[in-house]
Amino acid sequence: MLYYLMSCVHDQMFGYIRDAKTPKEVWENLKTIFAAITTTQKLQLRQELNIIWQRDMSITHYTTKLKEICKALGSINITTDEEEMVQICLGGLA
Repeated sequence: MLYYLMSCVHDQMFGYIRDAKTPKEVWENLKTIFAAITTTQKLQLRQELNIIWQRDMSITHYTTKLKEICKALGSINITTDEEEMVQICLGGLA
């Protein structure tokens, strides 16, 4: 089982699990790595959402960009409620 798990991991991740002795160690190492990635993504996406301005974008492009950021947040289980979205959208209009 250990060999199978290690053979399924992308080369870039292998360095984080190569010293694991059990499948549980592999899994725990991967959970830790992906939790850190998710936290970083969350912070980056929330910042992007809070600083977006319409500027020279069309309203369609601007709202599409907002929706894309919210969808990306949703993919890591972070929801943005409708009231917050309206506030962000209106606050970024130029």
